[in-house]
Amino acid sequence: MPAWSLANIPLTPETQRDQERRIRREIANSNERRRMQSINAGFQSLKTLIPHTDGEKLSKAAILQQTAEYIFSLEQEKTRLLQQNTQLKRFIQELSGSSPKRRRAEDKDEGIGSPDIWEDEKAEDLRREMIELRQQLDKERSVRMMLEEQVRSLEAHMYPEKLKVIAQQVQLQQQQEQVRLLHQEKLEREQQHLRTQVSRGVREGLAHAAAVPPGSSGADSGPKVPGCQVSCIIITLSPCSSPWRPGLYIHPILLMAELRPGKVTLHAHS
Repeated sequence: MPAWSLANIPLTPETQRDQERRIRREIANSNERRRMQSINAGFQSLKTLIPHTDGEKLSKAAILQQTAEYIFSLEQEKTRLLQQNTQLKRFIQELSGSSPKRRRAEDKDEGIGSPDIWEDEKAEDLRREMIELRQQLDKERSVRMMLEEQVRSLEAHMYPEKLKVIAQQVQLQQQQEQVRLLHQEKLEREQQHLRTQVSRGVREGLAHAAAVPPGSSGADSGPKVPGCQVSCIIITLSPCSSPWRPGLYIHPILLMAELRPGKVTLHAHS
């Protein structure tokens, strides 16, 4: 059944595909516009939180830079306030610990049982100052946490899938490299084993050739012709035909012993 347009005109397959592509493109453009609007709104919100930026035009990079600097300054201010708070607590403890002794000394000297009004007022001022410092510290901590959350949100909007793909690629490369190293180590061990076996076979062949008298073919039967040349293949290994490890790739090795009267020669061809 053919598709129909809004004007009740039948659409051809090509026209229908163009219309579907146009609709998908409009949807993608709409999603991109919403994403950019969200990013711009986040940057504007950050700009309002940064001090001394009223009416100043800043790029997104400058906003992020100043936000990071502002967070760093808040961290330093937090550390300073914590140190000051600790000092004030220590001072209050010293005052509260020494005031009874001082009162008892004054009671003995003057015979008066009234508290030291000056010390009480000073302790009260210190308590109020500590409360104000605590409130200021809590306020700066909340501002810093809000700024950090907005920065994380902006980074998630700007680099959503790219970081995930890069992490997957790095993990896959590490796995492939590990498999390659294990395979290479296995090949080296097997090649070392083969070299040992070949060397042992060569030594045994040489010992056998040296034990054969000149002019003898090494067998009990058959004619013995002095000075004849006998060529015997000790071992031949071709790719994927190892007698010890079937399917293992080994370079071709041809060992030939040439027996002559009074002379033994070993040739190796690869």
